[in-house]
Amino acid sequence: MPLMESRWHVLIDRGPSRRDRAAAFAVGPTGVYALVFTDSVPDRQWLRGIRKHAEEVFAGLVFGRSQYVPHMLEVVLLMPHAADTAAHDPFVSVDEATMRRMLLGRENIVPTRWIREITATVTNRGNRFEWISADDAPTAETVVSEGLFGASELREDERGKVLGRPFQEWMTFLDPDQISLVNINFTGPARLSGPAGTGKTVVALHRMARFAKTYPGRLLFTSFVRTLPAYHESAFTRLAPQALDRTEFIGLHKWTTRFLTRRGVSYSLGDEDAYEDAFARAWTRARHVLGDIRDTDYQYWKDEVDRVIKGRGLETLDAYKEVTRSGREGVSLGPKQRENVWWLFYKPYRARLQERGIDDFNDVIRKAINELRDRPLDDTEDYALVVVDEVQDFTLMELKLVHQISGGSSDAQLLLVGDGQQQVYAGGWKLSDAGIPLPGGRGRVLKTNYRNREAVLRFAQRVEASNTVDDLDGGPGFVLRDSEVVLPGGKVVVKSVRRSEIDEELVRAINESGYSSSDAAVIVGGRRDALHYQHVLERAGLSPLPLDKYDGIQHDAIKVGTVHRSKGMDFAAVFHITEKPDVPLSELTGGARDRAELLARQSLVAMSRPRDFLWVAYLTD
Repeated sequence: MPLMESRWHVLIDRGPSRRDRAAAFAVGPTGVYALVFTDSVPDRQWLRGIRKHAEEVFAGLVFGRSQYVPHMLEVVLLMPHAADTAAHDPFVSVDEATMRRMLLGRENIVPTRWIREITATVTNRGNRFEWISADDAPTAETVVSEGLFGASELREDERGKVLGRPFQEWMTFLDPDQISLVNINFTGPARLSGPAGTGKTVVALHRMARFAKTYPGRLLFTSFVRTLPAYHESAFTRLAPQALDRTEFIGLHKWTTRFLTRRGVSYSLGDEDAYEDAFARAWTRARHVLGDIRDTDYQYWKDEVDRVIKGRGLETLDAYKEVTRSGREGVSLGPKQRENVWWLFYKPYRARLQERGIDDFNDVIRKAINELRDRPLDDTEDYALVVVDEVQDFTLMELKLVHQISGGSSDAQLLLVGDGQQQVYAGGWKLSDAGIPLPGGRGRVLKTNYRNREAVLRFAQRVEASNTVDDLDGGPGFVLRDSEVVLPGGKVVVKSVRRSEIDEELVRAINESGYSSSDAAVIVGGRRDALHYQHVLERAGLSPLPLDKYDGIQHDAIKVGTVHRSKGMDFAAVFHITEKPDVPLSELTGGARDRAELLARQSLVAMSRPRDFLWVAYLTD
């Protein structure tokens, strides 16, 4: 045992030896370890009991709004000769020769001041453990514990240090409310919702880690945003490194094409030019009719085809006539208008793709659903748990696909994570539309903002971004405006800048902000703007990194990208360049309001990314 190492403490169970309990616990910079002395590997049932008891020992260790995450402890089998282990094994096996290397060679994840407090709190819960330490720790009788941290340490600056860290650094401590969501067991599909910054993805990743340490089977983390899974994979690597071999982080479109290729299902995706050609040709016929409908334009009708007709899997005109166009209610379409959309725009678009022998992504999603319904994933392909992040941006067909991937049953282990207020694509749906059962008790809402300091959150809360949203299944949702702030301070700078001066102003703002390039981002509306500002930073001698290349690992470069690519990420400082709304949202109606709400939701996403500093430039002519 690491008794001669500084900052390491060992708790030895005074009670009689029991096969279903750890004999001792080691607590140190690299974590908490349940030590089991054994000559052979116990069966899975015994191991599960050992872990359950160990987690109970370290449950409820609270510091202010932070609580130790018990499933982050490791079960270690101390054997005469270390056993070979597989990725799915819920334990680490060591012997005398390898134990020290295993304990000391890992990443430090527990701050020094917390190590002693954890040990003291567990010791003082009863006379069950003998505390041994190379640091000459006091005995349990002489330690006066006030919980995980004493009142003297519950200062705002200390709480800020704990809660204000990026996810990469707060792996072992969560808010007690979050811990309860990590530990709860759902008997089927479940939903985590809540405004930006409330830690939905943190909870989801910890649920994955806990699941991986308790149960066998493969795990899948996916999202509409293709770059987001890789970003979160780097965090999960630190939560459950032993589970990486059986965990897949991948965008849904990439998963789908790999699946169809593996199954031998033919598809032929075109490029953006091919799809634009098909839409443009269809528009030449439809523009004289659809173009006269108030508050619509070419992009509006492209979205109608992509997100409503094909995105909802509507295969007949009658089905289109009957469907409720969720999220598009601002423009009411009667039967005749829907006929015009169908025959003048959708059908010519589809015919052009067929003429060229290509599929769009909606076609690929449909093929995958059909294939899974005909031949579900077999034992070599299936997943024990599927987690979907930013689910609000999925089409209905994509939602149906992930349900099929998880097994398609009422007891499928499918966790859907999202926030209707952060939807940045047109359209909408309810979970019930996809046939996903979500009875009472399987939906949870997070309400406390752990990301943004007060000044940043208060500014973002002013954005008119559909402050009446649903909870992803038609019920009333909880919006950013109502979320609780816990981090004081922060700074927001708002400027109106001429278009001719924005390049210079941006560079000046970055240089004067005092924030490191490694934790700063420039967020804009479109890809063309993102490319432009990358060149601006390069000419100024700064190093930009496109957000679609960012994998969550710290780089000494300023991230630059669109609102769509920034989703799910956070930074110390954000520089957001946008247009100021001409008319308040409350004064708009119809399609103009639909568009304004979508733009407002996009701005809200950008403005809720920074933890400490937000710089907003409203462009003027």
